[in-house]
Amino acid sequence: MLCSWLCSRKFTMVDSWKDKRINAMNRIIRNKNRSTLNFLDEYDSICLSKAKNKMEYKLERKHEKDNIPFTRKSFIE
Repeated sequence: MLCSWLCSRKFTMVDSWKDKRINAMNRIIRNKNRSTLNFLDEYDSICLSKAKNKMEYKLERKHEKDNIPFTRKSFIE
């Protein structure tokens, strides 16, 4: 009886912070009818990130944004 109960149970793996964030982005896209283009940059950053948790990722992302030269002129051209 115990074996059949264990075999019938659905076991799920614990999602990493990356999986949770990607699922959240997919929910936003689906529920609010957003374009996937808005999330491509973040998706790419998540996939390439070596962070162990979301807090490390946020710090990593903040430093990444700080290092990109930003000029308003580039948007006008």
